[in-house]
Amino acid sequence: MAYFKGELSKEEETFLYAWIKESAENKAFFFQLKNEFALQEDTDPLIERSYAELKSKLLLRQQFPSVPRKKKSSFLFLRVAAAIVVGLILGGGGTYLFSSKPVEEVKVVWFETKVPRGEKSQLLLPDGSKVWMNSESSLSYPSNFMAGNRNVKLDGEAYFEVAKQQKSKFSVQTRDYTVRVLGTKFNVTGYADFNRTETALLEGSVEIIRGKQHLALHPGQTLQYKDGQFIMGELSGGTSAKWKDNLFDFKEIPFEELVLRLERWYDVDIEVKSDDLNKIVYSGVFKNAETIEEILDIFQLTMPISYTKEDFRKFSIQRKKS
Repeated sequence: MAYFKGELSKEEETFLYAWIKESAENKAFFFQLKNEFALQEDTDPLIERSYAELKSKLLLRQQFPSVPRKKKSSFLFLRVAAAIVVGLILGGGGTYLFSSKPVEEVKVVWFETKVPRGEKSQLLLPDGSKVWMNSESSLSYPSNFMAGNRNVKLDGEAYFEVAKQQKSKFSVQTRDYTVRVLGTKFNVTGYADFNRTETALLEGSVEIIRGKQHLALHPGQTLQYKDGQFIMGELSGGTSAKWKDNLFDFKEIPFEELVLRLERWYDVDIEVKSDDLNKIVYSGVFKNAETIEEILDIFQLTMPISYTKEDFRKFSIQRKKS
């Protein structure tokens, strides 16, 4: 293929240089790949590792079918950039950017992917692990991820399908604890305003670590950390990963949390004008394909509430008058 041979057109070179200049992070990542190549020239595993890391760095992710593909053109641009960078590293074109100076140690850089309110996204990590990210979530991983440092940081909610590697454990760091696995499927919820961190295990096994505490989790179990203590439970619709398939299935969740989730999924602001409504617990199933108005209409029929549309993206909820 062209990028392995370094057969680059002027247009491709322009793309590459524009990407490098785009941010300090891009520049640091590029020169890390350059230095690694200088240290281990012509090593196939390095080539595979560098290319895998680069593809992931350039946000090789897919938008969910229900989300408009507004960024298709930029995604294609980034794929071209990934190919060009590897082409420069492996081919004759690399002479433009490489020098004979001694290789300097490059510090670890953390790459972050953020998903805004009203959207969900899928991320492919360099090791082949898949991550489905819920609305208003962020995930970070280090530039030496493929060198054995398979540690990621999560703020928000994500579902993981981890690629198994016997000699390299995978871990997810949240604000309350760390989830350590070899290869498995699990969901982690760690929004700050939920006042809890929860892991639901669907397949395999994981270890939850907080300080000196190590707790094992088995398929069908959940572990919640709230108010300074761990609570073990059984997997239910409300703690599974059905949200990644645009199906929301809740079992006895607080009304306050329900409102926060709606705000994230539909990118709206909802004001609850009756504090006593937060005592309500909700159970139900609905699809993300329904509009926020349709969802609130259903709530009016099943709960003692009424709502008012204040603005295009602003709603208020109050207790229904007798």
